[in-house]
Amino acid sequence: MPCLIRCLVTWTWVAVVCVRAAMDECSDEQGRAQRCMPEFVNAAFNVTVVATNTCGSPSEEYCVQTGATGVTKSCHICDSRDPQNHHSAVYLTDYNNQQDTTWWQSQTMLAGIQYPNSINLTLHLGKSFDITYVRLKFHTSRPESFAIYKRTSESGPWVPYQYYSGSCEKTYQKLNRGFIRTGEDEQQALCTDDFSDISPLTGGNVAFSTLEGRPSAYNFDHSPVLQDWVTATDIKVTLNRLNTFGDEVFNDPKVLKSYYYAISDFAVGGRCKCNGHASDCVKNSRGRLVCKCKHNTEGDDCNVCKAFYNDRPWRRATADNANECLPCDCNGKSSECFFDAELYRATGHGSHCRNCADNTDGANCERCLDHYYRDQSSSRCLPCGCNSVGSESPQCDNRGVCACKPGVTGEKCDHCQPGYHSLTEAGCRPCSCSPSGSTQECDVHTGQCRCKDNVEGFSCDRCKLGYFNLDPNNPLGCTPCFCFQHSSVCDSAEGYSVHTISSTFFNDKFLGNRLLSYGQNLTLNFRVERRDARLSAEDLVLEGSNLRVAVPLIAQGNAYPNENMQTYVFRLRDSTDYPWTPPISHADFQKLLQNLTSIKIRGTYSERSPGVPARWVEQCTCPQGYEGQHCEQCTVGYRRARPDLGAFSSCEPCNCNGHSEDCSPDTGACDCLHNTAGLSCERCKDGFYGDPTRGTSDDCQPCPCPTGVTCAVVPKSKEVVCTNCPVGTTGKRCELCDDGYFGDPLGQNGPVRACHICKCSDNIDPNAVGNCNRETGECLKCIYNTAGFFCDRCQEGFYGNALAPNVRGPQKCDSCSCSPLGTVGKQSSCSQVTGQCQCLPNVAERNCSACQPGFFNLQSGNGCERCDCNPIGSNNGQCDITTGQCECQPGVTGLHCERCEVNFFGFSSSGCKPCDCDPEGSLTGQCKEDGRCECRPGFVGARCDMCEENYFYNRSVPGCQHCPSCYSLVRDKVRMTYGSYNGISVFFVFTINQSNFIYRVLFHIYNIFQSVNQQRQKLHDLQTLIDNLGSGQETVSDKAFEDRLKEAERVIMELLEEAQASKGNL
Repeated sequence: MPCLIRCLVTWTWVAVVCVRAAMDECSDEQGRAQRCMPEFVNAAFNVTVVATNTCGSPSEEYCVQTGATGVTKSCHICDSRDPQNHHSAVYLTDYNNQQDTTWWQSQTMLAGIQYPNSINLTLHLGKSFDITYVRLKFHTSRPESFAIYKRTSESGPWVPYQYYSGSCEKTYQKLNRGFIRTGEDEQQALCTDDFSDISPLTGGNVAFSTLEGRPSAYNFDHSPVLQDWVTATDIKVTLNRLNTFGDEVFNDPKVLKSYYYAISDFAVGGRCKCNGHASDCVKNSRGRLVCKCKHNTEGDDCNVCKAFYNDRPWRRATADNANECLPCDCNGKSSECFFDAELYRATGHGSHCRNCADNTDGANCERCLDHYYRDQSSSRCLPCGCNSVGSESPQCDNRGVCACKPGVTGEKCDHCQPGYHSLTEAGCRPCSCSPSGSTQECDVHTGQCRCKDNVEGFSCDRCKLGYFNLDPNNPLGCTPCFCFQHSSVCDSAEGYSVHTISSTFFNDKFLGNRLLSYGQNLTLNFRVERRDARLSAEDLVLEGSNLRVAVPLIAQGNAYPNENMQTYVFRLRDSTDYPWTPPISHADFQKLLQNLTSIKIRGTYSERSPGVPARWVEQCTCPQGYEGQHCEQCTVGYRRARPDLGAFSSCEPCNCNGHSEDCSPDTGACDCLHNTAGLSCERCKDGFYGDPTRGTSDDCQPCPCPTGVTCAVVPKSKEVVCTNCPVGTTGKRCELCDDGYFGDPLGQNGPVRACHICKCSDNIDPNAVGNCNRETGECLKCIYNTAGFFCDRCQEGFYGNALAPNVRGPQKCDSCSCSPLGTVGKQSSCSQVTGQCQCLPNVAERNCSACQPGFFNLQSGNGCERCDCNPIGSNNGQCDITTGQCECQPGVTGLHCERCEVNFFGFSSSGCKPCDCDPEGSLTGQCKEDGRCECRPGFVGARCDMCEENYFYNRSVPGCQHCPSCYSLVRDKVRMTYGSYNGISVFFVFTINQSNFIYRVLFHIYNIFQSVNQQRQKLHDLQTLIDNLGSGQETVSDKAFEDRLKEAERVIMELLEEAQASKGNL
């Protein structure tokens, strides 16, 4: 109840806020955008609910639960064809009138409605709503267990919203009355037993608040988790378990008919979800409910920005910020744009324009295209027009001035500088001094050039001895030989040429630790001068951590290069879809990126125009034992003395223990012969054994094992033992089957039989040893209550399917659990398929644990005895399963309900009536078969409740007392004179001498007797009328009973008046 009050308070607060918000516009009085929301509604009102079970088809009876034992239940009919008696799901969301309640109702427990069978009530809202609460009002008692689910799209998964159960952990595996701490998952459903009691029997409410107990509820605008939590397009209520008093175990049909689910109202409080960008929801042309969006948004839920309003990402409106979508800024050069997340993170503005006009480019059309510059007098971009021969690049600066080659000048690089001549592809020719070896200074008289430090000659055109590569960019002129310090004699190598490559590539920016780039893209813009470019397998090379990978330029779906600048994208990861060569593992690729030392992009793509030779590349003359362009390799028969130094290591002759004449120059690994292996052929290869260090051709002998199996020599015994037998075999010679396998791999006990894995129907412990016989394959350690050669049947005393797949535990074979009282011969076995035990006569149930209906005394061990209940005196023919006592009608007794109880009479199908004998007037409380009691002297009447004639009742003395003797004399005289007062004819004989006094007395007595006779008749009629008030067998309506009662009252009043009148006359 406290939780319900808190929920209602929360709803009230939310409802007030919602009503006020629904009245707000989407902009304030100054025209500034502000949050707006549709009105708060019952989203379920008049929306059809889909129920998986509803009573009335076919017509069925149900009874109203009263909660009292022995009280006759009021039963009714549910019929889906009868408008007055159907209880369909439309009543869940109709107008809830307290004076005329309607409700949905399921079938009863008699039809199988109880756990584990469940019922689903699904409400399709038709659109996303922000749900505040879900309320259910039950017409019956609330269920013991039920759950509420929601989903955020019509095809999405169902997500649990809330569980209600008196057995949270058992039914839903949830902690009872759990709560969510700050920082925990706020989208988890909780379970509570607050509303799982069976009382009240009707009218119980269950209210679920979506934000109750969620720590971020008071910061809802900034909690995407809770915003998603309250969003739903569909609500589903799953009814799992009925609440009962426990009397359903007796399987009484009337009791089972009194348990069912019934709900009178299903309400969902919330608002149409518009994310704060609309104050109204309307139906579109297809009849679907959508938001009427503001703030430059659109979509069913106002969940996206309109076209050309992409300057910042779409966001939900909050109380502090409407988060309206802003227009793109294209500087008037475009009317198309899209949202660029990277640009927004970098600049705070995400609009990225498309199809910029006037030769402009950039996210906001703010700059010129390549090879263009902006005219200062207008906003247009003009072409650079650089001379293709004299300029370094077709791109000019912001004034339109081009970058010229050496010796070239002019705004467009179209003529030579003073002192230069012959404009060519290389620029203008300088003085006769070698530009490579001189300081560009020459003697004005002799022309002798001033040479650089490592250069000599008249024109400074050759290197000094011990140097090579006359280079104009080298301040010393020539480069000293390198040759990995193995030689000092070198020259420029042939086959290398120089190409001009323009790039914005900086080593300090892209090299180093690039581990976080794993799985991301390496992107570069690239173009070539000629269309006949020829690609290679190593157009892009990555190096680092002693690893190297390469890829062709057109790999990973990239285009063939041409004169136009194109973007090339390469995924930095190892995959068959993104082939790098050589292939390396995930770990090695990440290792390479962790210490990326170089990124190489090939610059030569044409064989017809090699370009200027790259003279700085040396070609060394190597001493003995070395070879290669830089003496970086060992010749055949030599290997590195220290492989860790790489090419800097000296080379030494190979050592292969006499089993090879050469080895790998880099690793030193020998090309081993004579069945040897290892870096220096120091061991036998797999499948052989021996001592290869002796240096003879027969050092290694074949292993005495199956083909492909290795062996080893035991040091002490020198015995040869097989070391890696085939799967399923073991032993010194692989002669035995391994544990879990069976066969005869060497045919020691008959024909050769390969070792096969034991087949025990998945009914063994795979971690156990000795599960099966190694020769026959018979399973020895069956589990899960199974047995048999292959563990393929249940043990004696168990039943089920031993071959059931993917099942563990007692579900495969369950114990028969046959009742020893009801089973023939107290057997413990049963049918291994059905589990049915062999029952004694009149015994039922699979395990023979109960008597059949109408039988009892299972404890006898001989079967059940028939109840033999009297069909007239018993209720239904059933009896107590232990004592055999039948269930009797009212007033009936006896083991078989064969007689009336003491002081009862009238044995019939409706029971016996009480005798109701007057305790003072009757001899005993027991009456006769006609209901008349045996009276004491002086008493008369059916109940012995009246005094006999000539007797009267005196309260001071018990019983009826004789009248005085004078009354007898008068009575006798009257009888003598007039005859019996009950006679039909009356004859008076008087003597003339009788006194007038006697005459008057007798005449008065005569009148009294006449009056008494009439009163007796009236009393008799009154008794008959009173008996008829409730003794009739037919059903009497309230109106008829009231009429009879008034008639009895009228007769009594008449008798009373006559009695009073008679008293006055006396």
